[in-house]
Amino acid sequence: MNNSIESLLENDHGSLDRLLAELDEEFAKPNLARAFELLDLFWARLAVHIRAENLHLFPAIINASASLFPGKGGLPTFEEAQALLLRLRSDHDFFMKELAQVIKTVRDIVAAQTPSVLEVEELRPRLTVIRVRLETHNRLEEDHLYNWPSLLFDKTTLENLRQHLQHELENLPPRFA
Repeated sequence: MNNSIESLLENDHGSLDRLLAELDEEFAKPNLARAFELLDLFWARLAVHIRAENLHLFPAIINASASLFPGKGGLPTFEEAQALLLRLRSDHDFFMKELAQVIKTVRDIVAAQTPSVLEVEELRPRLTVIRVRLETHNRLEEDHLYNWPSLLFDKTTLENLRQHLQHELENLPPRFA
């Protein structure tokens, strides 16, 4: 039970990493139609992951009593926890804004039906910036944040939080049903 939240979210990170790698392969070919499908799916999957964290995990942590954060034993001080959550939220905003811009660009290229090699090649560095920042972001979450619930909450609270997170992760837009 103690690792269920950690496992759930880390497994989702792994799935997103694989999807991003597949997306990069399609851009490298270039297979723009398939790349666009994967980009849309990646954006939606990352959005539901972010939504799960923003709606359930982050508030659970921030609403926990400050006295539960001793700054030792695997837990930061309350101020350190707040600072990390602010950084992670900033990353979330970055990912969604950048991916929205990449999607718009790809949509325009696909609609033109005559993409230049230069247009396609300009997309890959943008995705690399997202991937690199996402790797750092995920490492912070996995090495720190995802461990905290099992140190802060009782079994009932952990199970409720896990269920809420699971529900959000499964709640993809209807176009992916």
